[in-house]
Formats: sequence, C-alpha cells, structure tokens
Amino acid sequence: MKYFALIIILLGLFAIPSFSQSFPLPEAISQILEENQIPGITYTYLEGGKIKESFALGNSNEEDTPVNQETVFSAASLSKPIFAYLIMQLVDEGLINLETPLSEYYKYPDIQDEPNHQFVTAKMVLSHTSGLPNWRSGKLKFKYDPGERFSYSGEGYVWLQRVVEHLKEKSLEELAQEYVFQPLGMTRSSFVFRKEFEENFSLSFNKNGKEFSKNKIKNGNAAASLQTTSFDYALFLEALILGKEINADLHQMMFSPVVPVEPKEGQKQELYWGLGVGIQQTSAGKQIFQWGDNYTFRGYFTANVENGNAVVYFTNSENGLKPVRELVALALPDPQPACDWMDYD
Repeated sequence: MKYFALIIILLGLFAIPSFSQSFPLPEAISQILEENQIPGITYTYLEGGKIKESFALGNSNEEDTPVNQETVFSAASLSKPIFAYLIMQLVDEGLINLETPLSEYYKYPDIQDEPNHQFVTAKMVLSHTSGLPNWRSGKLKFKYDPGERFSYSGEGYVWLQRVVEHLKEKSLEELAQEYVFQPLGMTRSSFVFRKEFEENFSLSFNKNGKEFSKNKIKNGNAAASLQTTSFDYALFLEALILGKEINADLHQMMFSPVVPVEPKEGQKQELYWGLGVGIQQTSAGKQIFQWGDNYTFRGYFTANVENGNAVVYFTNSENGLKPVRELVALALPDPQPACDWMDYD
C-alpha cells in the first residue's frame, strides 16, 4: 500500500506515547496486511487495563484514502459485548433480572407462537443458550430447547434489545449513548450510521479485492450494527476490564463460565461463554474474546482479565480474520485457543 510509509510517519507524531520498546513497529502490521491482501486496519492494544498504543494503517477505499484514527469501521459481532455491558448496568439498576423470562417483560411477536419462548431469560441470551438460531431463515423458530447447550445467536440479542427498548421507551442507540458511548468518551461510536461519519468511514473489500459500498444503517441491531474505531473500542475495554459502572458481583458474573463451547476435533476443552463474552482458559490466565464477521468487515478482540493486557482490531476485508493469530501475537503472545476454534485459516 503506497500510503503506509506516510501514515507510519504521521502516527509517529500523533500516536499515543509508547511506554516500552517491546512492541513491534507498525511495519509488522503493514506486512501482515500486505501478505493477506487486507486494504486497511485500525488496531489498538492495552497494557495493565490502559490503552498503550494505537495504529491506523492502509486505505479505506479504492482511491487510496488513508485510514486514520477517526476512520469508522463496522464492528459486526463486537457489538455484542457492548450491549451486554449495557444490560448489566440495567440489571444493576433493577430494571431487569437475568433469571426472569423475557416474556414477562415484553410479548415479542416474532416468537410468541413457539411454546418454549416462555423459558428464555436474559442470562440465556447473553450466554448464547437461548436455543435460537444465529439468524432466522423464514419464521423464527428454536433450534434447541432453551438452556440446553451453547448455540451462537444474534436473534437472541435482538429479542433482548426489544425488551429493554420497551422497558426504557428508548431506542438501542439512545440507550447506548446514555450508558456507554458518552460516559466513556466514545465519540466515534454508534449503533447506527451518523451524519458526522460521512467524511471519514471505511468502505470494504471481498477476498478478491472488490470494493463494497457502506451500509449506512438506520436501525440499530444489538448483535451486529456497531460502527466504531479500535481506539473507541479500547476505551470500552478499559471500562469492561475494570468493571466500571456495574457492581463487583455482576462484573465477576460476566467473566464466569456459564456454558462450555464444544471444541472442534482434536482440541481441548478450553472455551466457554460467560455473559456477553467468550472465555479462554489458558496457561497465561483467563481471557475474554469476541470475533466480528459482517462478510467484508472483520475484527477481533481478546483481553486477559488477570493482567489487563488486550488487543482489538477492525479490518475492511473479508480476509481480516485469516491472520488473527499473527495480529494478536504482536501484543499478546499468550495461547489463543479461540483462534483455533474460529478456524479462519
């Protein structure tokens, strides 16, 4: 990418100060992008629960417009931990109980005909044990009995979104701004596309380099519609790791295994799901994680909740999760069983 060198020079002037020389130079990230045909990335890592350094590299469109720290990417399923953090604050307020069936708060018309709907709770949704599919094909139906097993579901998150929108009489976007984005200073984050993003947002590319236009989302989706930057998301990770705005018991619950994630053949049982985040039990300590895949926008975060070290990145390419292990290893050389389980190689 012809603008990498210029961007690296500019980042040297404006990037967050580095506190050690152990982190590889941005050229290491650039090399990974070029080897995997990824046009652009926004990448931030934390040490001890605090942002240490942040980079924006590559291009946001076919016209070679450079990515910078303000460039907005689609975060895909990295939306889910932010929504979970919002839900835990509402639990702390007493608005909703994790163990109370959602049907007692709101009659969700999309699922009322299914007899098992009366058993689904917020805890099941956040731990992906609601029994619902990831996304429906036709009428929304259960794949499994609620609470039976782990089964990743965006539909469950949308149901819980409808519940809290009903209870608070506010949209997801309004609630996220009130409880997460504004308190944490996340000025480049939204569950919908905002007018102020128009001057600096990334387009995206499939694996063959074909450019796709931006989906300017009008209606927020708790499971998938977050628009943000890696720096903004790292501000959220600072709060999530420390448990800001929620009590200690709820914070501990988020990072406690609720259900095992079935390992793939040849893998050990090292993955679980808590409330809103995946959990990796590794020799380096407990880590939380979430990947994002909206086809041509892909990203990932993982955070060691014992020492506060973390990394988050977003790319504008279908190839963006192929080098997830290499990109994470630049900041976190810990074991990463989630990378094997996701299997984007």
